Amino acid sequence: MSNQLKYTLITGSSQGMGEQMAHECGKLGRNVLLVSLTGEKLEGVAKELATKYNIKTDFFECDLTSSDGVERVFNWTQEKGYAVNFLVNNAGFGGVGSFDEYSFKYINGMLDLNIKATTNMCHYFIPELKKNAPSHILNNASMVANFPCPYKSIYAASKVYVKSFSRALREELKPFNVNVSVLQPGATPTNKVVKDQIDKGGFLFKVSVLDVNQVAKKAITSTLKGKAVIVPGFKNRVSLKVVKAIPMSILQKIIAANAKSV
Repeated sequence: MSNQLKYTLITGSSQGMGEQMAHECGKLGRNVLLVSLTGEKLEGVAKELATKYNIKTDFFECDLTSSDGVERVFNWTQEKGYAVNFLVNNAGFGGVGSFDEYSFKYINGMLDLNIKATTNMCHYFIPELKKNAPSHILNNASMVANFPCPYKSIYAASKVYVKSFSRALREELKPFNVNVSVLQPGATPTNKVVKDQIDKGGFLFKVSVLDVNQVAKKAITSTLKGKAVIVPGFKNRVSLKVVKAIPMSILQKIIAANAKSV
């Protein structure tokens, strides 16, 4: 097993943050397994990474919110004999709007991807990560995991779960040489939806913006160094301290005003 090639598995890796984190792993010579939805040109990303960085890559297309999605990903790695020693739970989505206007499908799709898929990926892969230790888990949360967020209620709450789950799991897995980190990025313009939210949003949306390359590099390097909570960008770390000092009653009004303008 010690001579077996090790792999980093990244969910939501066809574009945006996940794709850029795959490039950061490639720069470090880490072999990469890409997981994303069908029809997102994942094969092209895998080929580009392999050619550009001279690493081993492969890809698997599936919907992680389906009843057997996570199990299928795990079984694929087992059938292929891929030894995973770095799991990146990046797949997730969010949006802005009043809770009572969210559809049932939207709410449960977000809970299934942001919470259940992240949890289940960890549950399936932890035995492998222990076997291939030293290993790492990186779970992607958000800056909004630190406070309730009106008009992003489900998204923010799902990221609170990811943060709390990751911090607890970190302590449980320390004896097994498996490090768990949680990423808390601010607004990152990785697609048109997020860019529109930033453009239309208030000051809080705009002040937290960071380039996806910067966030991805910080996320991967800090996880490999064993950092527990990763908040990319000096201004975000400062603003987070300032925000935490504001009384919750006032803070929620400020957040609501910023989010409602989107």
